[in-house]
Amino acid sequence: MPNCCAVFRRELKSPMFDLAEHSPPKSSTNNVASASETNNTRTLHIEKTLSPRPRLPYIGAKLFVAAWIVSILAMSIIKKTHRSFWLAYLTHWGYLFVTAYALMSVFSAVYLALRPPKNPSVLEGGVGVLFKTTWVLLAVAVPAEIVITILYWVLLFDGNVVYVDVMMHGGAMILIILDGFFLSRLPLRAKQFIFVEIFSICYLLWTVIHAYSGIGNPYKDDGSQDDDAIYDSLAWKNDTVKALRLSLMLVFVANPIIYLLCRLVSRLPTKRLCEDCEGQQLFKGPSTENNVGDEETPEGNEAVVY
Repeated sequence: MPNCCAVFRRELKSPMFDLAEHSPPKSSTNNVASASETNNTRTLHIEKTLSPRPRLPYIGAKLFVAAWIVSILAMSIIKKTHRSFWLAYLTHWGYLFVTAYALMSVFSAVYLALRPPKNPSVLEGGVGVLFKTTWVLLAVAVPAEIVITILYWVLLFDGNVVYVDVMMHGGAMILIILDGFFLSRLPLRAKQFIFVEIFSICYLLWTVIHAYSGIGNPYKDDGSQDDDAIYDSLAWKNDTVKALRLSLMLVFVANPIIYLLCRLVSRLPTKRLCEDCEGQQLFKGPSTENNVGDEETPEGNEAVVY
């Protein structure tokens, strides 16, 4: 546990899209950080992560997942009575991120297969934008889908099992976990939690705007429901306290717990690392490797060993 906490703290101090994979440091009796800590750090291989080999089965699997997810998206829109109101729901916000990640995963795999980066351990240029975009989409889609799935089966499920509803509240979640964590083996970083919070806050703000702007709800107009709120549990005008309580629980309790669990799962598969990165110094600093005799010590002073 202390080693895992050390890795977590190191992630908090590292860049948002840090490719360095820090292994838990080995216990040492030395009081000074040794080179062994550096040796425990290697970097993700950009090409092998998003476009692993053998390419045909991996890209085929990603394409299958993307096609399945897109087909569910189309079925969900087609079966809706009021399609103009489709985007009002949290489920569909989350599913758009799922779809975007699935498509970006396929595109990244094909692009990197055709145009592999010269330096597979540095996020730069178009490859850097591609990798970061895919990473952000995964960091939002997986935790968001888990939260949406829990909310649906606990608060909204009415006993009727429908294929599209099951896929949008659990099925797609499993597909992107398999794609992101086990096919691509992308790890979630601690700092990327901010993207999930932004996603959640944006949707909650939308529900408040909808409640007080008079946009209305077509399902109330046709008699399908009694209230014009998008969700009964987020009826800001009729039960502000309940809506506020659920929102705070989501942002400050559910999201952090779910994200930490997702981060743990994402670290389970062995990562595809740069073979030549072992032992390299990732953060440049003053060089401490001097050959004996390269520098002269002032006369009368002894060389100090740190």
